[in-house]
Amino acid sequence: MTAEQHHKSGTDIPTTTRAYTVGYARDSRTFEPAPAVTLKGNWLAEAGFTTGTPVDVRVMPGCLILTAREPAAPPEPEIMHTLKKVCKLSARKQRQVTEFIQVIAQPQKRPPQPGTIEWQELKSQ
Repeated sequence: MTAEQHHKSGTDIPTTTRAYTVGYARDSRTFEPAPAVTLKGNWLAEAGFTTGTPVDVRVMPGCLILTAREPAAPPEPEIMHTLKKVCKLSARKQRQVTEFIQVIAQPQKRPPQPGTIEWQELKSQ
């Protein structure tokens, strides 16, 4: 083997062939051995299989094809649903909603709680 075959660079493209052996895992209900293949290595992430990625497995005689699924789009925030409803309102009601948002978006000083004393500087005469 040459030095090039032993060279491991972080920028290399993963090779297309990997060798594994089918082992077994115990079935959780029957405790019988069942065939199992465990794949692990940084090459999985390089190939698009990061932790948590949903995977489809296509099964054919003597062949397994693993395909990473696109992650599901995050759910739309509730405020976006509400804004879509506001867009369907009349112009007058839309102005009212806009005014309300402007009022609540302005920073406001909280009133002191009952029984709280506020310190004030004395003005000298």
